[in-house]
Amino acid sequence: MSQYSLPEPLGFPNCRRCAYLINGTPRICGTCAGQTLQPIPDDHCLICSQALTPGRPCVNTLCGWRQGDGRRTRSITRIDAVAQFSGTFAAYLRIFKETPGHEYLAAIFGRLLVGWMETHPHLVDDVDLIIGNPTHPDRKPLQHIEAIMAAAHTEDTANRWPLAPPDNPVLTKASATEASKDRGFAGKEQAAWDHVSAIRMNSAYRDTIQGKCVLLVDDVCTTGLQLNYLAGGLLRSGVREVRGLVLARVPWRY
Repeated sequence: MSQYSLPEPLGFPNCRRCAYLINGTPRICGTCAGQTLQPIPDDHCLICSQALTPGRPCVNTLCGWRQGDGRRTRSITRIDAVAQFSGTFAAYLRIFKETPGHEYLAAIFGRLLVGWMETHPHLVDDVDLIIGNPTHPDRKPLQHIEAIMAAAHTEDTANRWPLAPPDNPVLTKASATEASKDRGFAGKEQAAWDHVSAIRMNSAYRDTIQGKCVLLVDDVCTTGLQLNYLAGGLLRSGVREVRGLVLARVPWRY
């Protein structure tokens, strides 16, 4: 290797030892991680990004609901995803959320979000505000969504995307609620309502969000219920449209 050549990325998930951990870019990290991520297939649901079986409609309950802003209605226009929740990517998303000492992954996930927006500008260019689905301040080992959104804000060096400033969040979660993991549809629905009931909007944004298009970001989507019900609350607060973007879409098992 000559003195002018650059080191090769070590490959996701070896980010901790990679030369680009600190000074990487969305393009470098996105290209590197893309070698291990399972992409969203071309034949996918345009509402929830679920992979479709040829000749069959999407089986996600949310996608069959009529549009509106109440319970059992679809308030979110669509939910896009960076990749499928599988393999190494799924494992390290879990590690990041559940195991102390992996905070460095926030930078990688933030770059993946920014990289997705840079490669899908037609889905983001008309968005007025990008916010995260908030977590409670006491969440351990960290508030993972806030960490990812702060990293995305830092990685958007050109200030191209309207990411809400991390130090002045639009939404906060006032109390902890029970997770929806390993619960049936009814349990996930109740958990989603409980989560949304604990969300509070920063009064500084109540006037500025009127008539805006909002992109709501989360880490993983299974049913989309939590994003959908939160979208309903935003619509009732005066937002014109809400779309979703997640790092990973959980594949449906037929």
